[in-house]
Formats: sequence, C-alpha cells, structure tokens
Amino acid sequence: MDAISLDTTVKTSLALVRAKLEKGLRIATAAEVCSNSGRSKKAIEVARGLEEIVSEVNTLLNTANIISRLGQS
Repeated sequence: MDAISLDTTVKTSLALVRAKLEKGLRIATAAEVCSNSGRSKKAIEVARGLEEIVSEVNTLLNTANIISRLGQS
C-alpha cells in the first residue's frame, strides 16, 4: 500500500470509530434514562447493546494503529 492509501484507510477507520461511539452514546443515554426512572433491569439490558460496539471500536482502533505503523516503516 502506498502512503495515500494507508492515510485514507486510517481516516476511514477513525470515522467509523466516531460513528460507533456516537451510537454507543445514544445507547448509554437510553440506559441511563431507564436507570434514573427506576428500571434497572431494563437499563442493564439496554447497556448490553454496548458490548458489540466496544469490541468493534477496539478492533478499529487496533487496525488504525497497525496501519499507521506500517506507514512509518
């Protein structure tokens, strides 16, 4: 891969991280609303929707980091 392709891939990965974190924020907010209204079981159920997002964000960040390092070598 050339430097431009590497840079584009990193930018795309980081844009996906942002999008997933925005979705995660909406889920976390919904879980907090449930919790504040006394619906703790529902809050946990809603918050579990974050598990996949957190995993995906971690993968995307690791990918961006590896690609960035490739560009430095």
